[in-house]
Amino acid sequence: MNSLSIISILLFISVVVNILAVWYTVKMIRELVDISSTIDEMFVDIDGFVRHLKGVYQLEAFYGDQTLENLLSHAAMLKEEIEKYKLSFSLIEEGEENESDERFNPKPSP
Repeated sequence: MNSLSIISILLFISVVVNILAVWYTVKMIRELVDISSTIDEMFVDIDGFVRHLKGVYQLEAFYGDQTLENLLSHAAMLKEEIEKYKLSFSLIEEGEENESDERFNPKPSP
């Protein structure tokens, strides 16, 4: 075998490996995006639950109920814990998220 055929074989192997690496990277990025959006949806659901629980707690019939107060405290702690995961898996930084929100929902001028 001459050196030209060896170089051709190595080049072919390199191209195949690079194509596989790009495919795998794209696949992993898609999975990360899915995980990030799922965590965002879960955080929205937990936040809605906490707000609903606060609303129930404020009703006259339940105001001061120790069981609801403990449940509200537990829900708040759960929300804080999940927020840590949200920050870990989020694909964009909090500042960038606020900037994009302002672009799509500009604040009215006074």
